[in-house]
Amino acid sequence: MSELASAADRCLNCEAPLSGPFCSSCGQRAVPPNPTVAELTNEAWQELSGYDGRILATARGLLRPGQLTSEYASGRRAHYLPPLRLYLAVSVLYFVTAAAAPATISDVNGREIRSPGVRIELSNPATNGVMSEEDRAQLTADLAEAPGLLRPMLQSMVEDPVAFRARVFTTMPRVFFAMLPVFAAIVTLFYRERTFPTALVFAAHIHSFAFVVLTVAELVKFTGSAFAAVGAGAVAILSLAVYVLAASRRVYGGGWVAIAVKTVAIGLIYSLASIPAFTLILAWASLSR
Repeated sequence: MSELASAADRCLNCEAPLSGPFCSSCGQRAVPPNPTVAELTNEAWQELSGYDGRILATARGLLRPGQLTSEYASGRRAHYLPPLRLYLAVSVLYFVTAAAAPATISDVNGREIRSPGVRIELSNPATNGVMSEEDRAQLTADLAEAPGLLRPMLQSMVEDPVAFRARVFTTMPRVFFAMLPVFAAIVTLFYRERTFPTALVFAAHIHSFAFVVLTVAELVKFTGSAFAAVGAGAVAILSLAVYVLAASRRVYGGGWVAIAVKTVAIGLIYSLASIPAFTLILAWASLSR
């Protein structure tokens, strides 16, 4: 009996004294030598899902512009998911949803039209975006006159547009992830009172919120309604703009006018910096057949 009592007072892994549910020395969870089924189930859930209240706290914090970044910069981090883990989770959710979203939706007259958003494919406007075999054959014949740099991409799109789109969606998450430091560097140029690591955390949280609202917009496309899809896209863009302004003011401070001017400038520079990134995505999708 005394051995069981003493075992509960020390870590079973390193024998360090216990002062809570985790060992302060090695980090092992304080689980008895012969745990019950309920204890094993709870431990499995904690380990597999990482759910210890942080997911809900992170979701609530993400909806409050700038809160997660401010909490991280203040050192209060244990209650939230790490910024990069949050970014990776919501970015995967977005790209999976966007890849599965319907390419066509119905307008108010019931006609099938292409859904709004980024669509990387060739189409014929005269036939409501649908390319016939004749169109494809003509385009293949015209490839010889296309610029040399564009020829591999166009040929790849003509030969197998579905596979090309799949390769784009496979490459895009990696390139977007690589652009996080670029965004953070641009932010640091305008807000020198904060360090680059803070800007990197800020970038991860801003992009995470963007992926959340864009995922919602993609999900609305499954209704098949063009009105709902366009409306959801407009709300997503507007909410993102307001979110970035509010988050910037909370994290970096300053007046609304100065924040707005800096935000517009950061957006323009980031857009220009993204052009080579999108070029790389298309080039990789063209050459990795």
